[in-house]
Amino acid sequence: MQLTEDQLEKYGRDGFLVLPGVLTDHELGAIRSAFAEDAAADGPHRITEDDGTTIRAIYASHTRHPLFRDLVSSERLLGPATQLVSQDLYVYQFKINAKQPFGGEAWAWHQDYPVWRDFDRMPAPQAVNVAVFVDEVTEFNGPVVFLRGSHRLGSADRVHRGDSRSEMHVDPHDYAVPADELAGLAETHEMTSPKGPAGTVVFFHPEIVHGSAPNISPFPRNLLIATYNASENAPRPAVEPRPEYLVGRDTTPLVPHSRELHPALALEARS
Repeated sequence: MQLTEDQLEKYGRDGFLVLPGVLTDHELGAIRSAFAEDAAADGPHRITEDDGTTIRAIYASHTRHPLFRDLVSSERLLGPATQLVSQDLYVYQFKINAKQPFGGEAWAWHQDYPVWRDFDRMPAPQAVNVAVFVDEVTEFNGPVVFLRGSHRLGSADRVHRGDSRSEMHVDPHDYAVPADELAGLAETHEMTSPKGPAGTVVFFHPEIVHGSAPNISPFPRNLLIATYNASENAPRPAVEPRPEYLVGRDTTPLVPHSRELHPALALEARS
């Protein structure tokens, strides 16, 4: 799966690129089943909403489920990601952000790279986020909103908020873009929100400003995000590195495959 010159140019200009119909209905069903099982397992990788019960995010599912391990090496994701970064890639972080019906909470306006730079000592934003729509994304269920082209401004210095919502997991709330700064950015950078059926994939730059509103609909909005980093851009040693479920340690370049994800892989973790 190769991106065209027009698609590469669009990503460079806008900071994101939308590709519809990347995954099949059978593959999406398997992903939902594997996610449901992983979400039921306790552990620090399981992040909840403020109520302490509702799932907000699940990290590092690719280290526990063969299906997700197979997914991150699929040429449908890895191929375009490699083109966009122009280097060999590994999985720096894998998460599924969950927005439950009638209450999935907002994600504050933020950039990703400042967190990785400050907490993990990632040298440069030589990475790409690949977001898979596990469910249909509409204007009602809390889609991600981008400030088109804002990645070209680079990364701002941020101060970690004192009223942290998390410990090792850094919630966007903790690194949020201030309201006055966001208002200024919105005057020159269009707010736009990719939407579409399940199976759509969005590639987006780690420096683009983005956020999302709560899910006020009766429909879920689960978003799988694989963050690929250049193997040569691995985080530098830190005094207190974040745990491996947040920051992948294996920087061996991934090798792409062309096979379809097999639903049986969703069940292998049970055996």
